[in-house]
Amino acid sequence: MPIYQPALTRRNFLATGAAAGLLLPLGMARASTPRKGSEFRLAMAGGSSDNSLDPRAFTQQVQRVVGVAVCNQLVEILPDGSLIPELAESWDSSDAITWVLKIREGISFHNGKSLDAEDVVYSINLHRGTDTTSGAASLFNAIVEIAATGAHEVTLRLESPNAEFMRTFSDYHAMIVPADFKDWENLTGTGGYILEEFQPGIRATLNRNPNYWKTDRAHVDRVVLTVVNDAAARLSGLQSGTADVINQVDRKVAGLLERNSSVELVRSPGAVHWTFICAFNAEPTSNNHIRQALKYGCDRQAMLDVVMKGLGSLGNDHPISPDNPYYNSALEQRSFDPDRARFHLKEAGLESLSIELYTSEAALPEAVSLSEVYQSKAGAAGINLNVIRRPPDGYWTDTWMKKPLAVSSWLNRPIDQTLSLIYATDSAWNESYWSNSRFDTLLAEGKATLDFDKRKEIYGELQAILHDEGPSVIPVFADFLDAKSARVKGFEPSGVADLSGDRIIERVWIEE
Repeated sequence: MPIYQPALTRRNFLATGAAAGLLLPLGMARASTPRKGSEFRLAMAGGSSDNSLDPRAFTQQVQRVVGVAVCNQLVEILPDGSLIPELAESWDSSDAITWVLKIREGISFHNGKSLDAEDVVYSINLHRGTDTTSGAASLFNAIVEIAATGAHEVTLRLESPNAEFMRTFSDYHAMIVPADFKDWENLTGTGGYILEEFQPGIRATLNRNPNYWKTDRAHVDRVVLTVVNDAAARLSGLQSGTADVINQVDRKVAGLLERNSSVELVRSPGAVHWTFICAFNAEPTSNNHIRQALKYGCDRQAMLDVVMKGLGSLGNDHPISPDNPYYNSALEQRSFDPDRARFHLKEAGLESLSIELYTSEAALPEAVSLSEVYQSKAGAAGINLNVIRRPPDGYWTDTWMKKPLAVSSWLNRPIDQTLSLIYATDSAWNESYWSNSRFDTLLAEGKATLDFDKRKEIYGELQAILHDEGPSVIPVFADFLDAKSARVKGFEPSGVADLSGDRIIERVWIEE
C-alpha cells in the first residue's frame, strides 16, 4: 500500500512514543510469513451490556475493535504513528480549507454494494449537525460542506484552515458504512471480517471476508471475542490456553509474565492518560481554587511508582504528553505540595475538603488503585476523598459526566483533536462541562495556523491555561500492557492504543 505524501507539512505525533521501550521488539512481529486459517480467541476488558455498534455511540474498546474489524476508515494510523490511506486513496488541499478526497474503486461492502462517494458522505454526516448523537460531533462539525463531486470523489470545506484535518478521519467513530445504513445490530462494512453475532457485554464472533481488498491483512478465518472485565480471569485464560490475546494486563503481574516462555508481554508506551475530572458545572469543583487544591494534593510520583510500577510518565494536568512535538516544556512540573493545596482551600473559604471520588475499572484496570493512592496521600493536604467504586458495566453511561469528581481515560490523538474533544465548549465529550472563551478562541486560531512554530506557541498557551485553570487532574501517562500467546504473530505495539491500535484482528495470524 503506497504511503501518501501530502503537500502540507504534517508532524509525526506518535512515532517517538511508539518506537521506544517496547518489551516485544517490533521486528518480532514480522519474523514469519503470515499464515492463513485458524481461530483467534481474544479475551477483552472494555465491554458492557449497553454497548452498541452504532459508530456514533462508540466509547469502549470492544466496540472499537469490532468496528474496525468490520469496517474500514478513510485513513489508517500505523503502529509507528504514520498516516496512510485506507478507503481514501489520496487527498489534496492547497489552502487546508477545501479538501478533495479520491475514494478507492473496486471495493464492496459485505452486503455486495460497491463503495462509492455517497457512502462516504453519509458515513461522515452521521457525526455532523445539531441533531447528531455522535461523540465526535465537535470534530466533524468543523466541516461546513461535504458532497460527492464524482462517483469516487468527495469534496469538503472546513470552517477554518486545519493542516492536520485528514487525521480526524482516523478517529474511531469514523467508520464507513453503506449509504442510508441503520441496522447497527448487524454492522456492515468493507472490512476484513463479517459480523456473525454481537452480544453486548458478552461476546462477538466474526468470520473472515473472503473478498477483502487488503491482500496482506485478515489472516485468521474466525474470531471469537469474549468480554472478560476481570483482570485475573483474563490472565488465567491466557495462561490456560483458552485465550490467545488479552488486553489491560495488571501491572502487578507484568514482571511474572516475562518469565513465562509461552506468553509475551506487549507494551505500548504512553498511549493513554488518566484523568480525575473536576466538573465545572457542579459544586465544589466549579471553584478553581478547589481544582488547584486537588491538583496539588495529588501525589503523581507515588501513583507512577506504586500503581504503574514505573510503566509510564508523569502528567502535568494537561493532556499533551512529553514526547509530543507541541509539548510545553516551560511549564513547571506540578508536584505533591500539601501546603499549596491548603492555601487554595483557604482561598476557597475552607479549612478542609470532603468530596466523593467515583472510580471504576472501566477507565483502566488500575483506576481503583490509582484512586486509593490519591486518597491516602491527599489527607495531608486537608482533602478527604471518599472513594466510591462503580462496576465497569454501565460506568460510562451512569457515572461519567454525572459526578463532580470522577475518573476518566483518553487515548492519544492529534493535539487539535484532543483539545477539541475534551475541552472545547461545544464538544459533546467535554466531560467536565468546562467553558473558557480564551481557550476556545486560541484553539480555533491554532487549527488555522499553518506555521509550526506559531502553532506550537499557541498550543503551549492552551496547555498553560489547562494547567492553571483547567478541570483535569492528570497525574500520569500510562503505557498500555497487552499479552499474547507465543503462537500469535503479527502483533505490533502501537502508540495509538493497545491491541495494536485497536486493529489487532486484521493484523495477526496463528502459528500452530
